[in-house]
Amino acid sequence: MNWKEAIIKDQSRYAKPGIAGFFKAYKNPGFRFFVLFRLINRFSKYHPVGLFLRLFYRLSQIRFGFQIAHYTKIGGGVFLPHFGGIVISSHASIGENCNIAQGVTIGRINSGPRKGAPKIGNQVWIGPNAVLSGEISIGDNVLIAPLTFVNIDVPANCMVIGNPAKIVEGKTSRDYINFHNE
Repeated sequence: MNWKEAIIKDQSRYAKPGIAGFFKAYKNPGFRFFVLFRLINRFSKYHPVGLFLRLFYRLSQIRFGFQIAHYTKIGGGVFLPHFGGIVISSHASIGENCNIAQGVTIGRINSGPRKGAPKIGNQVWIGPNAVLSGEISIGDNVLIAPLTFVNIDVPANCMVIGNPAKIVEGKTSRDYINFHNE
């Protein structure tokens, strides 16, 4: 997926397609941040536009409270409904059409049996103040409840809740992932 397709997919999470939808979506800090994220990945770090975008990106990180490295692997269709306190390790990878609420930490562990960073599947809903840490795998269509600490692998099509994390079968993220394509 190239940067234009990723922006269009991101836009589908905030507003209807088209230029009017783009400007409506651009009012949301999460979409605005990810437009910069996608553009930075388009330009070389030595390109004059790339240098300017990196500076502007850093200022946006401070302004909105997102600590996400520009080279983090994040699929299209990401949705950040609220800004503030989102930290994502540069070693993590996030699939397509994921919701990430405020206060979420997706972190890397530097030593021990779970050394590494999370790999998150597609259509995952991550609730406010959830923490995902270590080399774990989160399947597709997973709902991670608010205030959940996840340091275990989570299979697809389930919900994980609590501290320590407990997997609940049957409840998925399908009702929580919304699109504005109609």
